[in-house]
Amino acid sequence: MKKSIVLTFISIALLYLFLQFPRNQKWFSERIVSYWNDFTIQKNHRGIEERKIKRWKSSYTVSKQIAGFFARNGNMKNTLILIPPAAYFTEKGIDYDVPEPAVFYYYTGLKTTWVNSQSALNANWLVIANKRHYQILPVIDKKVLIDTINTFKKYPLGL
Repeated sequence: MKKSIVLTFISIALLYLFLQFPRNQKWFSERIVSYWNDFTIQKNHRGIEERKIKRWKSSYTVSKQIAGFFARNGNMKNTLILIPPAAYFTEKGIDYDVPEPAVFYYYTGLKTTWVNSQSALNANWLVIANKRHYQILPVIDKKVLIDTINTFKKYPLGL
């Protein structure tokens, strides 16, 4: 009993001395305290959707909104969506960090294509910007699709 009390006090004293060095204090505040702060916030927000929104921001939320359009209209299986580069949306005043097609599929289950892909000519839907909002349009005319692809190619692709 006496040994355990002595060892407890020695351990506390060593930890106190350890934390007196500036480098150790920095480590403690940046690593341990910040993890604890993150934990106290995240324990109250455990929903998977909520965490995805917080982690991926507009990339996820706008992608899910686009997918919601197709879920409401029942066209999710045979859909290929042409998505313009993020620079296009930025120029039009829309905050949408466009994910690459594989990531978009991961988020939503929908197939998308970029303007530099050979499958862009097979797109049957496209997303455009209209008055600071995005708009989803069906591809009715292939000539209009080709013109749209050429317009989108003026913007740099970015990840």
